[in-house]
Amino acid sequence: MALYVNGEKIDDKEIQAEAEKLRPRYEQVFSEMPAEDRETQLMDWSRENVIEAVLMRQAALRDIPEPPAEIIEHAYENLIREAGGKEQFFENTGLSTDQEEQIKADLSQRLRMERQIAQITSQVSQPTEKEIKKYYEKNVDRFTIPEMIRASHIVRHPTPATDPEAVKSEMRQVLVELRAGADFSEMAAQHSDCPDNSGDLGFFARGQMVQAFDDVVFTLEPGDISEVFQTEFGYHIASVKEKKPAIPCPLEEVREVIVKDLTEQAQQKALEKFVDAEKEKATIEDK
Repeated sequence: MALYVNGEKIDDKEIQAEAEKLRPRYEQVFSEMPAEDRETQLMDWSRENVIEAVLMRQAALRDIPEPPAEIIEHAYENLIREAGGKEQFFENTGLSTDQEEQIKADLSQRLRMERQIAQITSQVSQPTEKEIKKYYEKNVDRFTIPEMIRASHIVRHPTPATDPEAVKSEMRQVLVELRAGADFSEMAAQHSDCPDNSGDLGFFARGQMVQAFDDVVFTLEPGDISEVFQTEFGYHIASVKEKKPAIPCPLEEVREVIVKDLTEQAQQKALEKFVDAEKEKATIEDK
């Protein structure tokens, strides 16, 4: 069986190539699906993607005039220049110099498709104020400056030459002195394996440090000193100096991002609508 789109035979290699392009992300997202079902769905989706790409190409060749020769030549020269010269271009692509005319024909086709896409997406209206506000409210978490804390720490890195329990015991003694009123900065300068800035880590949000560190410091309040705890880097004592709560960015500060997102969504819908219309009147068959 071979796939035909409006009488044009589609090589199975195109569908296989699309499947391999999708596979890494696809298998990550659908990892819980049975392997056989997952492969069937992947091939179905790849087939649909190829059909849609063919329909877009056919429509561009039908509706968009051939670009002037000088435009195609300019695009070809750009390819050569970006590759570092003609010799490098043909070496990188595995093509030969006698295929120049085919390369230019492919460029012409690509330029026509790009112009077609530009024509379709240029008809999209700018988002309304109501749409912008609705998008902002729906995605406010995305536009929120996360909770930040400023913390200091004292850390000791056990080595193959040291006894981890001895290191932990030393840190417990440091903690005793801190609880008794010793200055954290001075103790960090004296006892930490990372004494820079007296152990001050500055402000950071969740996810910037390792999980085990976040799990402790984000439970502390300003002025609190943690117990001795362990991460993959060694034994720590942490102290939180300041906390800044999560703060939503004002709408005006993210308006440009929202307009861009909504415009791109509308453009994608316009392209999907165009392809759907092409698909409705197309002849797609396996024979």
